[in-house]
Amino acid sequence: MKMSKLILLFFLLPVLSLLAGSTQNAGFEFLRSEIGARPVAMAGAFVSVPGDLHGIAYNPASLAGVQDQSIAITYVDHLADFKAGYVGFGKSIPDIGMIGISISYMNYGSMQRTDILGNDLGSFTPGDILFSGTYGRRFGENLHCGASLKFIHSKIDQYVATALAGDLGVIYRIPEKDVDLGFSVLNLGSSLNAFIDEHEKLPAEYRVGVSNRLAHLPLLINLNLIKYQDQDSNFLGGIYWALGGEFTLSENLFLRWGYNSRGIEEKVNSNRDRFAGVSLGLGIHYQKYRFNYSFSSYGLVGTINQLTFETNL
Repeated sequence: MKMSKLILLFFLLPVLSLLAGSTQNAGFEFLRSEIGARPVAMAGAFVSVPGDLHGIAYNPASLAGVQDQSIAITYVDHLADFKAGYVGFGKSIPDIGMIGISISYMNYGSMQRTDILGNDLGSFTPGDILFSGTYGRRFGENLHCGASLKFIHSKIDQYVATALAGDLGVIYRIPEKDVDLGFSVLNLGSSLNAFIDEHEKLPAEYRVGVSNRLAHLPLLINLNLIKYQDQDSNFLGGIYWALGGEFTLSENLFLRWGYNSRGIEEKVNSNRDRFAGVSLGLGIHYQKYRFNYSFSSYGLVGTINQLTFETNL
């Protein structure tokens, strides 16, 4: 692939933002919940990072760089006491590529059911669950490609909505610069059945990013631009941005940080939310085991903590 085409691909996002056009509200919003302590600690700036099972949620091409067989498990202490989790598995198949499967869920806790007069009718627990299958493959040494097919199931009391969606992505490495370029399109699809009558629109998004491991500093730095089809930021072209980094303190210890521009919209002029959009994290590797933690601030709304365990089988 010629470099001129890669550069064109990398700067394609502003064009896609114009094509996306519509800012109608979408459903299945939990699909935008960022998962994985490592990428979340870097504010979700992860579209150009290969070789991470959680990276599938940001760019399915990340699977192509996963080695052998791997498993990842994440627990999320979400806002408002919501709970979420993720289990992913990746396996290399000779001459075919990498195959991955994952399940993620969101549990919103027990909620009271009442009639129109306010009488107590018991309780119910709404929730979402996502089943995903991913294929990733390397083409040559530097090009990673991937695609995911996703089935989404959402339930509110006795009402159920389902949808089918797909993700596509590429990561291209420039080894002489120690740079990776990434591009992905997420949540393209449509609902299969509605809660009642109106079918929910999926929250499609477009991501482009660059990662660079600095030559004279043990730092991996990532910059992403994100365009949501149904939501515009106040930034140029309605685009959001995320910046994140990972310091390698030793071969077993990693310190991570990030900032997502969504934090600007989450501030309400209070000293208590001055850290909205900021995220931090820590990674510990011991032999074939990897433990990661992340902390993300959403201003006055609250904070999210994630714990991840990963290992090669």
